[in-house]
Amino acid sequence: MRKKLLIVLVFLFLSSLLFGGYMVIKAKNSQNGDFDYKIKKGEEFIINLDENVTTGHSWNYKIDNEKIVKLLEDEHIEPSTKLIGASGSHKFVFLGEKKGEATITFKYFRVWEGEESSVEMKEFKIKVY
Repeated sequence: MRKKLLIVLVFLFLSSLLFGGYMVIKAKNSQNGDFDYKIKKGEEFIINLDENVTTGHSWNYKIDNEKIVKLLEDEHIEPSTKLIGASGSHKFVFLGEKKGEATITFKYFRVWEGEESSVEMKEFKIKVY
């Protein structure tokens, strides 16, 4: 048990060095779609979502409590390959601005078809302490 704990702590330490103070959240498929994270006040964190703009779909977000979490950056990342139709990703950088709880909801849809045409949804529950 202690060995597993040590491995986890070393991994977290190395990750903090690698990402320079950012917490990186890579969305994964989940049965319930819920993701819970605790962020320190003043800490920035990144949410990366797979995105294929060649389909016309893009990720759109809503924050239920913008006093708690604030968007700093919203950027589409091109695919690493030059294959036609390859999937890239979408990078969102947020700031835990004030202590409290907020939910960030992402919907994947074609803007011209409207939010009701969403083909995927991800929800991140954030606690800022």
